[in-house]
Amino acid sequence: MDPLSLIGLGLVFLAIIGSTIMDGNSFGPLIGPSSVVLVLFGTIGATLAAYRMEDAKRLPKGFIVAFTASPPEPDALVTQMMEFSEAARREGLLALEAKMEELEDPFLKAGLTMVVDGVEGDEVREVMETEITAMESRHEGLIGLFKKLVEYAPTLGMIGTVIGLINILGNLSDPEALGTGMALALLTTLYGVFFANIIFAPVAGKLEKLNAIEVAARELTVEGVLAIREGASPRNLVERLEARLEPELRVGFKSRAGDEAA
Repeated sequence: MDPLSLIGLGLVFLAIIGSTIMDGNSFGPLIGPSSVVLVLFGTIGATLAAYRMEDAKRLPKGFIVAFTASPPEPDALVTQMMEFSEAARREGLLALEAKMEELEDPFLKAGLTMVVDGVEGDEVREVMETEITAMESRHEGLIGLFKKLVEYAPTLGMIGTVIGLINILGNLSDPEALGTGMALALLTTLYGVFFANIIFAPVAGKLEKLNAIEVAARELTVEGVLAIREGASPRNLVERLEARLEPELRVGFKSRAGDEAA
């Protein structure tokens, strides 16, 4: 699991627990199984009703990806593309076939395969950019699923609170039960806000960030593949690709070539 995600969630729970203890409050009134059932299952049910079964099946995967996925490293990708460029310049494009067997990235492998097969540059770009668009569409569908969860959770919390208030107002003959009933009624609102902002919103935000990183890496790959097809020198390729990186990652051709030699 991403350590930063663990730290973030840990700080949230630490803040809640710490503030509760500092105020001398107990956790007993904050525990309401019926409120959890209403908010959690109600939110998931409302969200699933708005999506197809194919989308709904990806919900558990979204949680796993958000906290365990390792985004591509653009810096390492530039160095890898430089190595392919050197091999292509030294031994020809056909020499890339042997090196491609070691590749774990199917997107890069598909692009280089088209280059080795002699596909025109415009067609290579079109095919690879179409793949990026399709990937973004899949990711946006999953991100949208979690954004719906963020929208519906507070609403379900309010529904639970309204139900609780109706029950309280329908039984005013027992004044001693009003305080307890009001606390239980408000508890569903608390859970709605909690699930929306502490669970679902961070997952949606993390998935959006991962999507942006992967799209940027794939766009970098497209430019690298086309540069190799054009016969660009390793130095020129590095300069072109590093222009897309953060300034602190722009180490230059000499540094990358030296690291490779080492």
